[in-house]
Amino acid sequence: MSDNPLLDLTGLPPFSSIHPEHVEPALDALLAECRATVARVLAENSTYTWANLVQPIEDVEDKLSRAWSPVGHMNSVINSEALRAAYNACLPKLSEYGTEMGQNEALYQAYRQIAEGPEYTRLDTAQRKIVDNALRDFKLSGIALAPAQRERYKAMMQELSSLHAKFE
Repeated sequence: MSDNPLLDLTGLPPFSSIHPEHVEPALDALLAECRATVARVLAENSTYTWANLVQPIEDVEDKLSRAWSPVGHMNSVINSEALRAAYNACLPKLSEYGTEMGQNEALYQAYRQIAEGPEYTRLDTAQRKIVDNALRDFKLSGIALAPAQRERYKAMMQELSSLHAKFE
């Protein structure tokens, strides 16, 4: 078990043990794990399936969500200057990760391979919905944009994240 309660993802969130100094290190560690998982599953495979692509990514991003959700909740209900600073320091990192994954051409092509291949017919309804939503999200993240427009999109998303935090 880690000394950081945000990295102990067993059971319910230990709200009373979570402190502002835990937030950014936990998020950094989990984002690194997410990026490493995506890189690993793309490097290890050339034919993609639910089991070798989608499930590992879903699992690691669930860990990220399970750590970040208590932070967002605490920021809403027991906001303090230190927690707000930690929360706001993480928002651009989350935005950058989301944009980075949404504009990852290799990841997009891997999801397309599943959607357009025989694997898709073997998926259940919920799994198909996840694949379909991922492809939709790639399009909404600017995967089809020219490189210069992708950079502009990324900058706009960072600014939006910053403005959102200030508005809250």
